[in-house]
Amino acid sequence: MLTSYIAAILHAAFLWWFATGVILLLDGLPTRTFKWSMLVATGVLGLSLYGLWSNAGDTTSSGAYAAFTYALLAWGWQEISFYMGYVTGPRKRPCPEGCHGWKHFVHALEANLYHELSIIVTLTVIVVLTWGQPNQVGLWTFLVLWWMHESARLNVFLGVRNLNEEFLPDHMAFLKSFLNNSRPINLLFPVSVTVSTVVAVFIVQAAVAPGVSAFDAVGYTFVGTMMTLAILEHWFLVLPLPAAALWNWSLRSRTPHAPAVDVEIVAGFLGAGKTTVLRQRLARANPEALVVALVHQLDPLAVVGERDEDADGAPIVRLGANRTAHALRDDLAHQLKESIAAWTPDRVLIEPSGIADVDVLIRVLNRADIRPSIKAVRLMVVIDASAFMTDLARLPAFLKAQVQAGGGGHAGGEGGLPLHTMIVVNKADLVSDPDLTMVTSTLRALNPAARIVPADHGVPRETPEERAARAAVDRGAAPGDVIGSPAAVQAASPAPMPGGAGAAVHHHHHYHHHHYHHDPAPGSTLPAASGDSAEAASGAAPGPGEVIVLDLRAWSADITGKVDAQGLRQVLEAVAQGTYGEVDRLRGIARVGSGWIRFEVTGGRPSIGPLNAGEAGTSEPPREPRVVAVGRGLDGVRLRQAFESCGAVAAPA
Repeated sequence: MLTSYIAAILHAAFLWWFATGVILLLDGLPTRTFKWSMLVATGVLGLSLYGLWSNAGDTTSSGAYAAFTYALLAWGWQEISFYMGYVTGPRKRPCPEGCHGWKHFVHALEANLYHELSIIVTLTVIVVLTWGQPNQVGLWTFLVLWWMHESARLNVFLGVRNLNEEFLPDHMAFLKSFLNNSRPINLLFPVSVTVSTVVAVFIVQAAVAPGVSAFDAVGYTFVGTMMTLAILEHWFLVLPLPAAALWNWSLRSRTPHAPAVDVEIVAGFLGAGKTTVLRQRLARANPEALVVALVHQLDPLAVVGERDEDADGAPIVRLGANRTAHALRDDLAHQLKESIAAWTPDRVLIEPSGIADVDVLIRVLNRADIRPSIKAVRLMVVIDASAFMTDLARLPAFLKAQVQAGGGGHAGGEGGLPLHTMIVVNKADLVSDPDLTMVTSTLRALNPAARIVPADHGVPRETPEERAARAAVDRGAAPGDVIGSPAAVQAASPAPMPGGAGAAVHHHHHYHHHHYHHDPAPGSTLPAASGDSAEAASGAAPGPGEVIVLDLRAWSADITGKVDAQGLRQVLEAVAQGTYGEVDRLRGIARVGSGWIRFEVTGGRPSIGPLNAGEAGTSEPPREPRVVAVGRGLDGVRLRQAFESCGAVAAPA
């Protein structure tokens, strides 16, 4: 009897795992293959329903095996028809930004309605075909699969840690707007797991009950195994386990069929100068290499390039014969695969927003369907030398997360893609040598494995030998980082201060280019590398134009029409005084009169100045006036109203 139990468990587990992988594999193939896959799947569905009917009276062990297998194959049709886009719902577009509550639930139901009705119809057919017959293994198997399906969907809708977005094929990317990982667990989860566990216990007890027949023992074992897998599948949603690795083999069909590329991430806090560094990277790259840049905002590059559109009509900026910049989208995985397949670049540069969680971005690059397309990941974290110590004291959790991102030399952890990290200490010319030493020493204490390079206006400080080494690497002569050789970087990096990251920070002030910095008082210390921010993150849900990362909230909005300069100055002064929350950075550009202005609030000081497009080498101004703010407790609604009022009182065009 023990052998029959083990055989049934192995049969159920293997068939569930293998069938899931086959479906993922077929869904990831080119869409031209879908009609043939769907045709075969429909034929299998018909044979499965016939098999359930013809075996409904068979109470042997083989009858239980047959009924279970037929039910699993019938369920496979539901999954294939949905993920290939044939049987989904009337809604085939993402949920609008900011939608929540019952309205959001209704939108999710609309996206799945026909699929859910198809399951109910198939279940009804199975009930009719097996009605009054002793072999109900197929019906109970289908019911358990339905339970797994509905419970898992509700949990990912309400919020869990692991969404396994890589399982969604690209043509179903709109469903990602209904997935929620804003919380690691939701209130439904313990109910789902508890109910499933209780049911599983009763089924197992029935399977091992004294005097149970061979048919019932095998049948209950099949159903109990599927319920146990349902419980395990639910735990995979909340535990930090790489469950998706079970089906890595099936996700390879979604990998772009193009040579692997190098990916370079240029990250940094708002105002650190990462766009300047990005321009330098583009200018210094091998002119014969095809480079695609995915950037948070196109406007800063538009002033040195030519605006255009790609084949789908999306705006791009051409920066030369082999250089194009595209607006970075939320669905980075899909966009990256599209870019590699469409452009076959040699290198992809990614410039995320100023408060992007770099580790999340790196995990996307290490996904099973993306990883084969990438040779290595180079991470450049741009630091503002004149503001870093103050920023670290004010925002320790965020700054440390950026500086320590991708630690260990592999993207996504041990066994991930090779990762080379460089910290570019930009604006080094704005600080004294002792202050630069303190900044670089603190950075080295926070991330000893990273290369640290001081830079002026995005250009690394180099000796002739270092410049030659960097040029050789840029030409592809050697692997590793793209700015400076290891020896050059070590030479450019001051030795660590005694005491490392916990050393006392002296009291000093700097005022450079509208930056005012007030460091901690004498005797204060930097928080430990693993510490959290002194201020808890806001628990409020992000509003329109807002994003929350760690303990920071980012807010942005477009500015329509021309603004009144005096009214804008009053708004900036109110921002600096904390009227709209604790704003750490605010920057923007706007039209005023016959020209353009740039404005910012940094270090509690507002400033406004002309935006001279000619300084960037072109007479064409930006086309998207916009404001971006980063801080804690931002009142996005009032900020938007304040900037709208500036436009409302502006002089007529």
